[in-house]
Amino acid sequence: MGEEVEVSPVIRGDKVVKLVVAGVEWPLKAEVPVQELLKLMDAIKLLARYVDLARVSLPKAPSSQPGLASLEPWAEEELKAFLEERTEEQKVFLRLLAERGVVSREEVVDAMRRELGRPDYSGRDLAGVVAGINRRAHTLRKELLFTIERRRMGGKLVGIYKVDPRYQELLARLLG
Repeated sequence: MGEEVEVSPVIRGDKVVKLVVAGVEWPLKAEVPVQELLKLMDAIKLLARYVDLARVSLPKAPSSQPGLASLEPWAEEELKAFLEERTEEQKVFLRLLAERGVVSREEVVDAMRRELGRPDYSGRDLAGVVAGINRRAHTLRKELLFTIERRRMGGKLVGIYKVDPRYQELLARLLG
């Protein structure tokens, strides 16, 4: 049985132009032809069997390296502006994390179904929400608001979302 890993490709025309794996954008060396996407997804699943992809993140580069700056912490006004531009789904997800602190992927999907009134809400929808939040934070060169871990529970690989404790109270207040 293959390992569960969230992969979100962005496709333009017949090419994959962006690839987000476990909530982190992977820098592509070249656009990927769509006909190669299934092979790439299989390779990622194989990699996920041996590498904890949820713990792979963009490196924080020393400021001495040109073009690469460390991710910056959020100021309250910056976070408020960031949240105002989020979709309703993204706000519900972040509010849920702020309220609970740590939550499993399954619990998030169930809560999103209830909160949004969408019984068809799926893990794929959640992957898009997570990727959108993290992609924008990376673009702004800001720290991630949450982490994603994979844990084995009862012989099953389970995704766990954890809010950064430094932002939990602020997120709860801004989204409350």
